[in-house]
Amino acid sequence: MEYILVIAAIYNLIGAFTMWFQQTIEIESDNVLSSEYMQYRIFTGGTAFLFSMIYLYVFFVPTIAVPLLLFGIALKLWSFISALICYRKYNFPKADFLKVGVGNLVFAVLFSIYLVLDS
Repeated sequence: MEYILVIAAIYNLIGAFTMWFQQTIEIESDNVLSSEYMQYRIFTGGTAFLFSMIYLYVFFVPTIAVPLLLFGIALKLWSFISALICYRKYNFPKADFLKVGVGNLVFAVLFSIYLVLDS
């Protein structure tokens, strides 16, 4: 079960690199990329990267799993909820909802199982 942490780390790394290196889109009327949008992408990618490192750290030092994975569960649940809101209200693509929202929900559930079985 502890290998779920490694899989989650890889999942988050893919998410980080996707945020950092995906093709940019023009979202302002004068065809200039919004600085706020780029800040969002850089920050979000960095958050995903940081949590991937945390999951690897917990894999190697499992005695600290409870506090760190509680934060991970909370963030993954928030990712699911925010993706669900965007899917229902703002035309967030279904494929992205499944990949980001449902994917993070699965990891939140698996982390919860890990904590229950580990205690």
